[in-house]
Amino acid sequence: MKRFLILAIIALSMLVSVDAAMGYNWTINESGTYTLSEDMLINYSGIRINASNVVLDGKNYQLISNNSENTGIYIYSNNENFTENITIKNLNIENWSTGIDVSYMVKNITITNCEFEGNEYALDSDALGQYFYLNSIHENQTVYSDTPLMSPKLVYTYNGNEYTYRLGNYYYGYVGADSEDEGVYSGVYEVSESACDLYSLIKTPENYKVTETLYPDVELKYKYDSAVIADIFALTSDPENYVITDTPVTTTPTTTPRSGSGGRSYDSDISDDIQSRIIKNFVSSATVIYGNEIDENYANQLRERIQNANGFTITGNAVIVGGPFANPFAMEYNDQFEMPITNENPGENKGIIQVLKVQDTSGSIIKSYTIVYIAGSDRLGTLAAMEYFKTLEDLPTGPITVEWTENGPVLA
Repeated sequence: MKRFLILAIIALSMLVSVDAAMGYNWTINESGTYTLSEDMLINYSGIRINASNVVLDGKNYQLISNNSENTGIYIYSNNENFTENITIKNLNIENWSTGIDVSYMVKNITITNCEFEGNEYALDSDALGQYFYLNSIHENQTVYSDTPLMSPKLVYTYNGNEYTYRLGNYYYGYVGADSEDEGVYSGVYEVSESACDLYSLIKTPENYKVTETLYPDVELKYKYDSAVIADIFALTSDPENYVITDTPVTTTPTTTPRSGSGGRSYDSDISDDIQSRIIKNFVSSATVIYGNEIDENYANQLRERIQNANGFTITGNAVIVGGPFANPFAMEYNDQFEMPITNENPGENKGIIQVLKVQDTSGSIIKSYTIVYIAGSDRLGTLAAMEYFKTLEDLPTGPITVEWTENGPVLA
């Protein structure tokens, strides 16, 4: 067994120190990305994380205790300021008293693609806001977690099909009573008296290939809430819809999945008039925003849950309904589209469907999302664009101009 660890440190001014006084082999005191290059066999405690914005990538190496009374990874907070935005991934954690120990004042932590074996506690977490998914948990380990063990919304492939759903973890020795097409067991798996998994995996994690992670951009409603971020497809501007402050008691996901070609799922409030599953999936992931009463009626043709533009902030996929004189977001984004809407362009009874890819670099995490703009020079132009949008097979790569006629919308 290799006795030493070389940490590849990918950041400026990072500090990793041997912390014998505190009983830890390594202490991470600065933000950054840290990777293991060898197995670690440790006689005392393993890695202590004191800083926010840390990624620890094990590169599938092992973190093994030579003394099972200690802790593999400890994420520390001083009970006054949050330690936040921590990711631990691709690490085999073996033979510890506690594999990963997370303090109370830690939030926004992701633990994924890790394997836990031979630990008394695989996880002991008091984190405020946690994703724990695609991990493998061997038998005879206890798990404690204030939040259910699951992922954010993911786009992934399983058995050759693509799904948009949540994933949990794989538990050796567990077989659920019923399974779902998405590759998870139905119902809640009580991992222990202090932890549950709503989406436990039928197969080991390598059978699920994640292509996209749909993170909502939210904060906890109250500083000390222990909460799970709610379904991204159900987000509105009301913070109460962003978090679940109690452990879920239902055995079904927030959204109603509908299986079909392509295997994707979408919300139950999406209009049946939308013909394409691709368009339904996008509208399901988006906030539909209107500016006045007429455009509100048009917006309701896409889905029931819609959002008034006043006081709202776009942080993810969105559909802007109506032009710049009615919708503040249309005014804000109008000139960024290839064909800005005016009273003269595209003209009487004409509307345009346009798509804009947005990359938000204002925060510590770069976020990418898509805005669909459905608007016309007048209300009939907006109606024409809306009706035609519902017939599309996919989001357009360029502007589509549509005209309203006595026979309905036609390409202009």
